[in-house]
Amino acid sequence: MTDAPTIETQLDTMDADDSSVFTKSAREQAALGLWTDLLRVTGTMRALLAERLAVDLGMLREEVDLLMRLEEAPERRLRMADVSRSLLLSKSGVTRLVDRLVERGLVERAACPSDRRVVYAGLTDEGRRAVAEAAPLLIAGVVGHLADHLKARELDALQSSLRKIIAAEGTA
Repeated sequence: MTDAPTIETQLDTMDADDSSVFTKSAREQAALGLWTDLLRVTGTMRALLAERLAVDLGMLREEVDLLMRLEEAPERRLRMADVSRSLLLSKSGVTRLVDRLVERGLVERAACPSDRRVVYAGLTDEGRRAVAEAAPLLIAGVVGHLADHLKARELDALQSSLRKIIAAEGTA
């Protein structure tokens, strides 16, 4: 494993025109370019899907994301702490999100009978109907804005590459 460049080595390798403090090896340029592209694609997809869900269903992307995760979870419920980790939201952010969905009858809270510290968010029948309504919009959006721009083998290769990174680094 190589040591990460220090600020001193970065400053020593700056171009004469001071255009960048980043080192410039081909591997570093490729990695930074990939990182930038991943952020751009993710941001663009999130915005496009959020707009479509808001216009067509009056729902926020985070709401649909949680409902879909609950639909796929064992017993259609997740611990609130797991929801926080999987959605990359703070505990208070998850509490506000679940509160909104509880008010609309899409999610219910349930205490764990064996551990009073654990609270579950569970999908209601109305929540399942909302997922069924949102799923075709999400699928069409992801296919139209992402998959339609790639050939099948490119899509498979990209997914395989991203899964290698996930397997090595884990998920947040």
